[in-house]
Amino acid sequence: MDEEGNSRGRRFNPTTILQQFLSPPNNSSTPMNRFSFILSRASTTSRRIMREPSSLLQDTSSTVQSDDHQNDWAYSKPVIVVDVLWNLAFVLVSLILLLSTLKERPSTPLRFWIAGYAIQCLLHVGFVYLEHRRRNLDGGAASGGENEQHLLYDETSQSRGTSIAKRLESINTMVSFFWWVIGFYWIVVGGQALLQDAPRLYWLAVVFLAFDVFFAIFCVVLACVIAIALCCCLPCIIMMLYAVVAREGASEGDISVLPRYKFRSRVSDMDWKQDAAVMEMESGDDSISEISLLPEDSECCICLTKYIDGVELVRLPCSHHFHCGCISKWLRINAKCPLCKYNLHGDNDELV
Repeated sequence: MDEEGNSRGRRFNPTTILQQFLSPPNNSSTPMNRFSFILSRASTTSRRIMREPSSLLQDTSSTVQSDDHQNDWAYSKPVIVVDVLWNLAFVLVSLILLLSTLKERPSTPLRFWIAGYAIQCLLHVGFVYLEHRRRNLDGGAASGGENEQHLLYDETSQSRGTSIAKRLESINTMVSFFWWVIGFYWIVVGGQALLQDAPRLYWLAVVFLAFDVFFAIFCVVLACVIAIALCCCLPCIIMMLYAVVAREGASEGDISVLPRYKFRSRVSDMDWKQDAAVMEMESGDDSISEISLLPEDSECCICLTKYIDGVELVRLPCSHHFHCGCISKWLRINAKCPLCKYNLHGDNDELV
């Protein structure tokens, strides 16, 4: 029992840990150095605690999710079905012709090239299936109620598997390119002799090479068409967005009907009163409509400058006033009051 107690004491001793945490280095003997050392240790420990599996999980999952969102369209069910059926058709045709042309003796190893082409198609189908299966497993794991630690290990293993699969797919793509060059070289070298000795193998290889060239040209042309369409349609899109934004602003008619005033400062006769100011209504008749202003309210909240004598002001229906030029520019962009969000269009459900 004593030995067990001693062993437990050696395993976990809060006093020893606290002393190690609070003990400064040898060169920090002053109280200020000791205090700064304790703060640095505490901040380091807190950062270490905060960067536990949750942050690692978020970083890993965000990286995987960004890649997945970028490639979702390429792994949708219609694209996968067409891709798999197309490659399996190549494999089936290659197998049938290889078995039916055993008596043909080509001058170049076309039979070997066609077999390699079929194997590459099978590998591509396998990579597509594995990626589709991984995505389905990711969706099931995200919908299930797994704990954070288990999800961390799952995401880490899946990211490793994804990186390996992508590397293998990239290697297969590079090999396919060089394999196409080799097949084209053997077709050119064989010439008419190859067409006479193994006509079916010759035309099968030519069809495979032609399909690859067709798809390469199709992808390049499609990319160019999309780029040209974006360049041509971008001004139209900008105009549409500008029109949508313009709808949020007020029209010139709405701005012109707003009451306009002239600012005039007024000094009080009594010394114990502060200076005051008024806004005089601009009208064609002799009647004058005045609105008194406090000194702290005698400034425009848009340009943050105080009113001066004779400046033209505009008063909104919400009783807030601004410089005429400032509020006119504001209302053309946004029909809401800068202070209380009063909408000149009448939609005032959310007022501050």
